[in-house]
Amino acid sequence: MDKKVLRYNFWAKKREEKGQFLWLPLMQHLEDTKNVASLLWEHWLGEGQKALIISSLKTGKKDEKTAKQLAQFLAAVHDIGKATPVFQSKKGYANSKDLDLELLEKLERAGFEGISSMVFANPEKSPHALAGQYILHHHDVKEDIATIVGGHHGKPVDNKDTYKDQRSQESNYYQSGKSGSAIYQKWKQAQKEILNWALAVSGFKSVDELPTIKQSAQVILSGLLIMADWIASNENYFPLISIDEHEVENKADRLSGFEKWKRSSLWVSRNTWNFEGLYQARFDFEPRDVQAVLSKTIADAEQPGIFILEAPMGIGKTEAALVAAEQLAEKTGRNGIFFGLPTQATSNGIFPRIESWLESIKEDLDDNISIQLVHGKAALNADFSELPKGSSINIDDFENGSVIVNEWFSGRKTAVLDDFVVGTVDQFLMLALKQKHLALRHLGFSKKVVVIDEVHAYDAYMNQYLLEALRWMGAYGVPVIILSATLPAERREKLLKNYMLGMGKRFNEKEKEQLSKQLNTEAYPLITYNNGLDICQVTEFKKGENKKILLSRLEEEDLLDTVKELVSDGGVAGIIVNTVNRAQKIAKVFADSLGEDMVEILHSGFIATERVRKEQELLQMIGKDADRPYRKIIIGTQVIEQSLDIDFDVMVSDLAPMDLLIQRMGRLHRHDDTERPQKHIFPKFYVLGTNDDLEFEEGSSFVYGDYLLARTQYYLPDSINLPEDISILVQKVYNEKLEIDYPTKLLDEKYHNAKSEHETKIGNKEIKARDYRIADPVLSETRSRKENLIGWLENNHPDDSDERAYAQVRDIEDTVEVLALKKVGDGYALFGEGEDLSESITDFNIAKKVAQNTLRLPMVLTKSYNIDNTIKELEMYNRMNLNNWQDSSWLKGALGIIFDENNEFLIGGTKLVYDEKYGVRMEEIENHEQI
Repeated sequence: MDKKVLRYNFWAKKREEKGQFLWLPLMQHLEDTKNVASLLWEHWLGEGQKALIISSLKTGKKDEKTAKQLAQFLAAVHDIGKATPVFQSKKGYANSKDLDLELLEKLERAGFEGISSMVFANPEKSPHALAGQYILHHHDVKEDIATIVGGHHGKPVDNKDTYKDQRSQESNYYQSGKSGSAIYQKWKQAQKEILNWALAVSGFKSVDELPTIKQSAQVILSGLLIMADWIASNENYFPLISIDEHEVENKADRLSGFEKWKRSSLWVSRNTWNFEGLYQARFDFEPRDVQAVLSKTIADAEQPGIFILEAPMGIGKTEAALVAAEQLAEKTGRNGIFFGLPTQATSNGIFPRIESWLESIKEDLDDNISIQLVHGKAALNADFSELPKGSSINIDDFENGSVIVNEWFSGRKTAVLDDFVVGTVDQFLMLALKQKHLALRHLGFSKKVVVIDEVHAYDAYMNQYLLEALRWMGAYGVPVIILSATLPAERREKLLKNYMLGMGKRFNEKEKEQLSKQLNTEAYPLITYNNGLDICQVTEFKKGENKKILLSRLEEEDLLDTVKELVSDGGVAGIIVNTVNRAQKIAKVFADSLGEDMVEILHSGFIATERVRKEQELLQMIGKDADRPYRKIIIGTQVIEQSLDIDFDVMVSDLAPMDLLIQRMGRLHRHDDTERPQKHIFPKFYVLGTNDDLEFEEGSSFVYGDYLLARTQYYLPDSINLPEDISILVQKVYNEKLEIDYPTKLLDEKYHNAKSEHETKIGNKEIKARDYRIADPVLSETRSRKENLIGWLENNHPDDSDERAYAQVRDIEDTVEVLALKKVGDGYALFGEGEDLSESITDFNIAKKVAQNTLRLPMVLTKSYNIDNTIKELEMYNRMNLNNWQDSSWLKGALGIIFDENNEFLIGGTKLVYDEKYGVRMEEIENHEQI
């Protein structure tokens, strides 16, 4: 046999289907992947991403042609590790022995004698991705490129020894450990053939012509390789062929696979210099002062990077960010947007606004725009689920394009690759988390303008991931827009500095000191940004009207009488407290005194569908242009401050850190055109839980810590002018250099103990975050750090689940969500509905409806000392009562509970009680028997 066709005998994929033997030759898969990589470069990768890769070339020609050739080479050679006897001897997943035997006999006929009877001592030690890295290393391909091939299944090697130790597994590579044997040389020749072919089809004459490349671009090329491989491996786009065929007959047809995958064209932002016109076109209004200043600042910046906008609630920061994103996309060659918010509720809330903006954009295009909503319950969001799916539409059916969902991007690891993504901030924080296939996430974000909203809501632990993610964005040149009501100066400085460190800026001690002074301002509104290596701030804005809010401290025992008096002549009072249990107790007191119809309650302890319904009812009751009730008392937790555009006539709040108190005040007299009762012409805000002895309410102390509560209480004024006083007050509370003098030694000791506890807690959070966080990008090689991806994802706590990833970047207690149902006869129904669903639970639409009814169990059941027993008990209950759920794609793996006719459920020695008015609560019971 001609030596030059040795490579044509290897399989990449094989499968038996309805008695037919199918396979995909390795060379065809490599060619498919190379072609997909080339098409992704031309039709999906953005100019900003290409510029990054081009500028990262350290040797050879630094032009687009060379950069694209490198991407093609990686794709063409990525599965060279399959050209080994250990892989070619692998059994098929369907365990079709006849198919396995036929392919082995094909190799025997090609001269690979003995392969059919070969037994390998350690086949698991040479997975094909690692084998590919070893083969490339053996042929003098440098580590920066070889490691990308070694990591194309999601994780680069942790150290050099991992691939160099493959020397001891030579029979896995050559069928023999004797380098002089004919079979050894035949395998080596075949591998060399594939390498030479990959070089030739990519435009390189030898491995010596391959460029070396910086680490940041290695990550992007890794992501691009994984993406190309996944598309080329999708049999809907690139089908297998009959084993009787030696190769694909019509290779031109293979290119149509990419067109089947591709559902939208590259979005390119243009003509954003006329930002006033953009506001008119997108939102049908002229920009307000803050919006216009931000847009002009971006327009004037020659090398824009990170922009931090601090401005009061209600000035249109969302619209400002969207127009700014269009401007930055044009300036930096980005082709999509990520909009990240703190919670699922805020993500859901903003999704229709982003979709509406996209509808405006698509009017300028002739093609579709694809969007994803990314969080744990995105599939249950009505606005998102009603968008047409790309896999089921004929694109020709849509004139001038449409906003669609390309289902290929609906996977948990591909969603962030889509052009436009709305989601929780976790998706951005996970850029800094050691997790398999991280390069895909970096590829997706490197294509976009990133908008992070409500940054003040992120704690010290989350902040560690935020800062690291920003550093990588700086390395990629990705523009970032940070939105906040206000930020402590130190936080503002860290955000800017980490982005610029990623760019390559190095701050000496004098520069650090100057930066701290420069950014320590109480100006408000405020834009802080970098223009290349220059750090700038905008403090000049038109003076707007201030809203004066009168503040009063309120004792707990006076709460009921005070609020009754406040609404005696009409009005809507809002009471925000810091824990669910506290909200329930206060709501019960008010309902007992004033009647249940007078009181509404909202917190996280409701079934998800109930909570959405309650939110919608609140919006209809006290939202924009609502028909407001004469009197109402609305009691809730932090969910009210974060996600709802509602308006109270008067407010009461538990003591919380100053920035969060101000955020809550944003719901007081929110809508200027609302008609107020006479008693509420002037806004008043009452604060519960202040204590001169620094003995704070237990729940508030647990959630926020006594140190920030003490400082907030100390600087709490009798009135606040919004927005004028926002930054002034926040800076005072968070500026630790401003010492507080207490009149007694006891109080001073309490305060300093609280401060020490606060510092220890933050220090522990930062240390904990480092366990899971990736290292900073390597910007220049040192003896200890090389510009490659070896060890990039080394993790002593590997867990590839979404749930664990979310927990790691948020430092949250483990939580358990169940699907909550109510007993009806011998079956079960949804709360509020009487129809027995138990006999039709495998119906797709019914199962989907049930899946929306999630309920978070009380934290007591999910504490570290309880959670294992809780899950074990729930699993046993589900096996006994809901086993047929495993037959449903919506319900498989979910845990359900059925409350009895009294809305009670026994678990863990306690009684769960669900009240449609007050939510879920726990009651202790005696003589508990295990379920």
